[in-house]
Amino acid sequence: MLRRSLVYFLVVCAIFLPWMAWETDRNMVRRWLYPVTGQLAAWSTRCDASAPSWMKHAAGVLARRFDSPTNQLVLVDAHGRRSGCVNGWHGLPFFSPRTTAETRFRLASLSKIVSFMGLVQPQAERGVAWLDDALVTDLELAGPYKDSRVAQIRIRHLLNHSAGFDRMRAADPMVIDRKTPWCPDDVARLARTPLQFDPGSRYAYANLGYCLAAVAYERRFGRSLWEGLERDLHLSSHGIDYLYRVDATLAYNFMHHEVRGPDFTKNFDWKALRGSMGMTGNAQGLADLVAAHRPLLDYARSMHEPAVRCNESVPESCQDGFLERRRVGDTLVWVQRGYLYGMSALFLTDAAGNFLVWLGAGDTPQPLKPFEFLEQAFLRGAA
Repeated sequence: MLRRSLVYFLVVCAIFLPWMAWETDRNMVRRWLYPVTGQLAAWSTRCDASAPSWMKHAAGVLARRFDSPTNQLVLVDAHGRRSGCVNGWHGLPFFSPRTTAETRFRLASLSKIVSFMGLVQPQAERGVAWLDDALVTDLELAGPYKDSRVAQIRIRHLLNHSAGFDRMRAADPMVIDRKTPWCPDDVARLARTPLQFDPGSRYAYANLGYCLAAVAYERRFGRSLWEGLERDLHLSSHGIDYLYRVDATLAYNFMHHEVRGPDFTKNFDWKALRGSMGMTGNAQGLADLVAAHRPLLDYARSMHEPAVRCNESVPESCQDGFLERRRVGDTLVWVQRGYLYGMSALFLTDAAGNFLVWLGAGDTPQPLKPFEFLEQAFLRGAA
């Protein structure tokens, strides 16, 4: 009788306790179970025959150690040779489609790479000088201005995050929950907007700059940036689209977010955000786009402003166009990080012209760690 009672008790506990844990804190249960998911994702890694061994190892580590259950990695060397690795599933392992090189991800801030290329293409490839245009001239925005420094903003300042907007000192108007940003539809608001520093005097990452640049582009050239990207860079042929039209079908990993979940996208205006963080695609398509227009990547590095003092060892301190310039040991690299709730992404290139694209469906409590890991793996592999 005692043995039977003990068996009943254990059965009840086996059913009731997991149910109670799930109802109490579902993310806690997801974190308990994730090591199994991560190991399965790492096991599922598939790479091109040309992919170096460090890439396959890195894809597995991203799944196991950095809570990204599905990943795409694409490496393009300085000669244009491409290789890639993928792992994971669209949802539950074995019960949903496996991730492939064609699987669509959110690009997050890697969208800025695409926007930058479209915005500088008239000057870099057609010789139409406009990056030194005054923003207020292209916007036909007359004063008076609440902050007179607004008149000093040039288009190039918007593209290399030196226009005077600092999201660490003032709210980023592009990503305030359930509030329509004033750019792109009410850019006259710029006349009433204070800056946080003198344009061109330092760098501070800002999503607003790319939205304003897109509006200025349209008024300067008589067509939208999105039309220009399609006409000049053939964007759709690379599988790149806009989140407000075509979202990814992946189940992103929100287990570290107690408030945010898959429905967070309802809180933001993705049409307004398409230039800064609102595109979708895959790592292969983005890599092919960059490789096809490599001079525009090189042009980003030419936008370095020697007069601006910055610390290359401090994240987000130095910018060359859309690229953040970083010193890793004795080596310079240029990066664009991407982050949205439940996902991470990275574009990384070196002085030789090798570059890496990573799209991942998870994030960690220490968001810089996977980026630092990939930097080290990339540099060891390139050595």
